Formats: sequence, structure tokens, C-alpha cells
Amino acid sequence: MNDAEKYFNQQKQNSEFIKSYNEVSEQVDIEWELERVKKHIEADYDKSIVLSEIESLQNLIHQAIFIPQQKALI
Repeated sequence: MNDAEKYFNQQKQNSEFIKSYNEVSEQVDIEWELERVKKHIEADYDKSIVLSEIESLQNLIHQAIFIPQQKALI
């Protein structure tokens, strides 16, 4: 195990680190999906496919943004 892996494993014990890591992971997922939809639009994919992907992206964004706020209110 290298130093970076050791550091990461130590940080996984820190709840603030895990929270930030999960938030960044969600942002990366959203960016990845946006780029994929963009490429499909550029490649002139069928409109129904693009719309379906946008709907999936909308759900992903909803889960990433709105759900954590609701948990904080509970």
C-alpha cells in the first residue's frame, strides 16, 4: 500500500472527509452524464434517446441536490 492509499484509508475514518468525498463524487457523476448527453446531441442521436438520458440526469441531480437537504431537515 502506498502513502496515498494509507492517507485515504485514514481519512475514511473522518466523517467530514467522507461527506465531502461523496459530494465531489456526485458532482463528477453529474458532469460525466452531462458530457455524455452532450456527445449524443452532437452525434445527432434519436430525440427519444436524448430525452430519456436527460430525464435520467434530472433524477440524478434531484437525488444529489434535494435529497441530502431533506435529510438535514429531519
